[in-house]
Amino acid sequence: MTVSTAVAQAVATAPHLASLSGEQRRTMLHACADALAAAAREIVPTALEETGLTMARLRGELNRTTDQLRQLGDHAAQPWRRVSAGVAAGGGDVVTVPVPVGPVAVFAASNFPLAFGVCGGDTASALAAGCPVVVKAHPAQPRTGELLGQILARTLPDGAFSLVAGGPEVSLELVRAAGIRAVGFTGSLTGGRALMDAAAARPDPIPVYAEMGSLNPVLVLPGAAVPATVSALATAVTGSAGQLCTKPGLVVTGSAAFADELAAAVAAVPVHRMLTDGMAQAHEKWQAHASAAHRVVAGAGSPAPFAVIVDVDDLAGELLEEHFGPSVVIAVGAAEDVPSRLEGSLTASVYADDSDREAARALLPGLVARAGRIVWNGVPTGVAVCDAMQHGGPWPATSASWSTSVGTEAIERFRRPVALQGLPVELLP
Repeated sequence: MTVSTAVAQAVATAPHLASLSGEQRRTMLHACADALAAAAREIVPTALEETGLTMARLRGELNRTTDQLRQLGDHAAQPWRRVSAGVAAGGGDVVTVPVPVGPVAVFAASNFPLAFGVCGGDTASALAAGCPVVVKAHPAQPRTGELLGQILARTLPDGAFSLVAGGPEVSLELVRAAGIRAVGFTGSLTGGRALMDAAAARPDPIPVYAEMGSLNPVLVLPGAAVPATVSALATAVTGSAGQLCTKPGLVVTGSAAFADELAAAVAAVPVHRMLTDGMAQAHEKWQAHASAAHRVVAGAGSPAPFAVIVDVDDLAGELLEEHFGPSVVIAVGAAEDVPSRLEGSLTASVYADDSDREAARALLPGLVARAGRIVWNGVPTGVAVCDAMQHGGPWPATSASWSTSVGTEAIERFRRPVALQGLPVELLP
C-alpha cells in the first residue's frame, strides 16, 4: 500500500476510532491479542527464520506482545477525567478530558520484531488512545511484518491499521504526510534524528517520540556480590546477541579482578547470529578498532562476544557510545565522577550492599539526571510492562524524556488534554 493511500484511510477512520468508548477500544485490543496468540505457530517460526533470535526468546516476546495489547486495552477502558468544581468564572466547573491526536505513524523496530514491531507497544498505545496507525515495516523482517499486518488488518476496523514498506524515502514521506499527527520510532540515532528533522520542517510540526541510542551504565560498588553480579551482567551483555536497547554498554568497577572475571564470563558465552549483515559488520569493526587501542578479551564465533577493559580516566569518545552487539566496556577505577561524563540513557544500574549506601547516595543524583530508570542490584535488560514503568530518558536515549514507550503511560503520547469550562453536565463527553 502507498503512503498516501494508507494515510488517507487513517484520516477517514480517525473520527470513528475517536468516538469509540474505552470499553469498545478494550474489546478491539483484546481481539488483536487473541488473534496473534492464535497464530503463534505461524508467527514464531517466521520471525525465527528472519531474525536468528531463539525460539524461547520469540515465544516470550509474543506473550509480551499480547499481554501489553490487553493491558493497554484495559487501561483505555478506565475513566479519565479531571474535575475542579466551582473554580471558573461564575462558579462553573473545569473538566479535563483526553482527545486522540489523530493518525499516528509507527516505525517497527528490528531488535524486537513482535513487542516493538508492527503490532508492538507504539501501535497498541496509539490504538488504545483512539488513533489509527500507519506502520512502516522494518526491511530486515518483511515476511514477519506482512504476516503481523495481515492479522491486525482483518481484526481491526477498516482503516484503523495500514502497513507500508520501503526505504528511507518512504519513512520521510510518511512523516511529512499532512494527515499524520504524531510519530513513534525505535531505532538508530541517525534514523530518529532524520525523522525529527522532517517532522520539525513541516508547515505544522508534529511530535516524534523516538527511542534511539543508550549506553545503560552499570556501577558496581565494593559490596556487590561478585559471582552473582558477574553472571547476571555477562548474560545481560550477550543476551539476544547484545541487540537489546537496554544492554549494559558500560560497567564501572573499582576492582581489576572483577573486571577480569566479568570479561572472561562475557567472552565465554555462545551467541547466535545478529539481526542483519550490517549490524554484524559494525560489531566486527568495533572489535577490530577496540583491539588496536585497548585491552580486549574476546570469545570465539561470529559474532564474537568481547569486553574492552580500560582505566576509568580514559572514558571518552567511542568508549561512551552505544555499540550494538555482544560487547561491553569495563572501566576500572572510582565511579564518583563517571555520571557527569555520561549522556542520557534509558537506564542506569547500581550493584551494592548496605555498606555502600553512602557511596550510592552520592551517585544517585547524577544517575537520575541522566537516565529514565534506575535499577538497584539488577540488570537493565527485561523491562516490566506496568503502570509505573518509565522507558525513556534524556537525549540521545529518546527525543522526549518525559514520555515512555512501555507501560500504560505510553498512551499519553497519543492523546491530548482538553479543558471544558462551564459546560452543562449533559454536554460533557
